[in-house]
Amino acid sequence: MGVLLSYSLACSIVAVLLFPVLHQIVNRSTSFRFNRFALLSGLFLILALPLMLKSVVVSVSPNHAVVDIAISEIVKNENIGNGNITPLSDDNRWMFAAFIIYFAGIMVFFLRELVAYVRLFRLVAHSEKTRYDRLVICRLGDSEIAPFSWGRYIFLHDAELEKGEDCILLHEKAHTTKRHWIDILLADTICIVLWYNPLLWLTRRLIKLNHEFEADSAVVRSGIKAYDYQRLLVVKAIGKSAMPISNSFAADKRSFRKRVLIMGKKRSSKRTMLIAVFAIPALIFAGLAIAAPASARLLDRISDYNPESEVLTEMNIPIQEPAVSIIEPYSSATEEPDTIVEIPSPLEDQTFLAEIIKLSMETIQIDKDTKVNIEIAVDEDGRIKNVTADNPDGAHLAAAIDQNLSSIKFEQTIYNGKSIEMHFNIPVNIKKK
Repeated sequence: MGVLLSYSLACSIVAVLLFPVLHQIVNRSTSFRFNRFALLSGLFLILALPLMLKSVVVSVSPNHAVVDIAISEIVKNENIGNGNITPLSDDNRWMFAAFIIYFAGIMVFFLRELVAYVRLFRLVAHSEKTRYDRLVICRLGDSEIAPFSWGRYIFLHDAELEKGEDCILLHEKAHTTKRHWIDILLADTICIVLWYNPLLWLTRRLIKLNHEFEADSAVVRSGIKAYDYQRLLVVKAIGKSAMPISNSFAADKRSFRKRVLIMGKKRSSKRTMLIAVFAIPALIFAGLAIAAPASARLLDRISDYNPESEVLTEMNIPIQEPAVSIIEPYSSATEEPDTIVEIPSPLEDQTFLAEIIKLSMETIQIDKDTKVNIEIAVDEDGRIKNVTADNPDGAHLAAAIDQNLSSIKFEQTIYNGKSIEMHFNIPVNIKKK
């Protein structure tokens, strides 16, 4: 679940920097086929760039990776298994809330899309149909709905089939033959996943507006006078409702004004297409923003976050003890072990490491509440190199963990066929007795 939210945030960064370029292309270029290609390419880049960066930037260096362990904050003197409610940590509370809001938004917009398609298919099922040049014309009974098309279906009123109004049919036929509904379906899907980003919804509007430009251009090129078509557009479209998932003849005031103006505009120069070149620096800046250390750490933390673990922590579900006891509590008199026990890497299973930390905390004394980050450095063979704390108050705990890990090695972490060194960061909250 965390992977989807992290990925959507990375896509949003690309969308923010790419949108101004796409907006200028649609507003300045009258090469509508090129505009459509640019818009669809923009959607593809929004989805693909974070994935490409993720495949390239995997570790800090070829032999060294830093990982924030997804163990919920470990608290000394926790009453495990007593059924009491332990509140979420301050650091994770906002992330837990963000997950709830994000996935609730996805559900709301997905259900809205589902309802729209149910309404569409009900219209298809209950309307009177006529075959026309491999297309299906469905007669609309609701006069408040403007003519529209989806797939191979064109929805028209009886009056619009009369002589003199065939330009509406030509308009909707242009939508169907160019398969504009596929563009809308793709844009809607992306908008559901990135529902919180208004620039994605504006990009979707640009796509639909360019569709109308294409269809209007097809009508004018057929020989119908632009002035007569504009008058018909006013009579038939303004004030009527449109199907949100389809290409509709209806137009709001803003898009109507643009459609009228673009019909009387001369074909733009091919040099106008050079605006698309500005997408290159936009993508470079987006890549740098995603790969920046601060944003990369945040995205990785969100990606590794598991809200189910927070629910378990809040319910105080105890960690299951290992089947075989692999350590004894820390003692200064502990002798150097003769054998080394191998346990799963914390990337795969954190149960053993969490138990070791809890046992280590039982051996130290502290007179105040302390919050520390413990870093465990593991070499290429899985052996513990050192254990450090980010402040002096955690030095005793780090020493205890280091001692308890002296007889243990982790499974090797393999990347590109080579074992690599790992640094694991674990937040620990120690409370005085």
